[in-house]
Amino acid sequence: MASILVLWAAPRTGSTAFERMMIERGDHVVFDEPFSRHYYFGPEKRSTRFEDMLPDSRPDEIRAALEAAAAEAPVFVKDMAYHVDGIASPDLLSRFVNAFLIRDPAHALPSLAAHWPDFTDEESGYAALARLVAMTDALGQESPIIDSDDLCRDPSGTVRAYCARVGIPFRPDSLQWEPGMRPEWELWPDWYRAAAASTGFHPPSADPPPALTDPHLARAHERCAPIYEELRARRLLPA
Repeated sequence: MASILVLWAAPRTGSTAFERMMIERGDHVVFDEPFSRHYYFGPEKRSTRFEDMLPDSRPDEIRAALEAAAAEAPVFVKDMAYHVDGIASPDLLSRFVNAFLIRDPAHALPSLAAHWPDFTDEESGYAALARLVAMTDALGQESPIIDSDDLCRDPSGTVRAYCARVGIPFRPDSLQWEPGMRPEWELWPDWYRAAAASTGFHPPSADPPPALTDPHLARAHERCAPIYEELRARRLLPA
């Protein structure tokens, strides 16, 4: 079986642009947030946000689909860490080559609230990321933690460092792409309009983060900021 690379992220960290880069490479079968089917639409769903139920949404069915694809070609998965809350285990993570993507929650959380003002503690994403990082640490994996600001400020150096860490060749031509919605994004198209309009990574905004005047946002930031700072201290530096 070929390798299954997984990028675990918190929402609004630029993970879809990273995924678009992996699509552009053309040497991996790419899955977009497969475990979201379990979390939001499965028979044992963890969230009540949606009433819909989708087929092939049990965790074992999702894992089987990834492994079946890896029997034919290398696989790349982008997913939110909280989508595997309650089902993450050393056995699950040991099947993957794991990496993590973080962003300053002072920017990420307001962006999340613009889509879902009622986002839950789990959906903020940082606590789940920390749990997965701890789990991969216990497995002895040296899983890279990428900061979105590094990725956007120095995409070539950051992606080069990621590729070296996970054992794939760096392809500089993958850092630019044609705009357009991708079939991999069919489950969450409303979230991917900016990614669909993009042609590459763009430098992070120099504007200060928005004021956290909303109490829900302020409480979420208070919880997430220490986790972000702890993970950022271990981040993968651009090559």
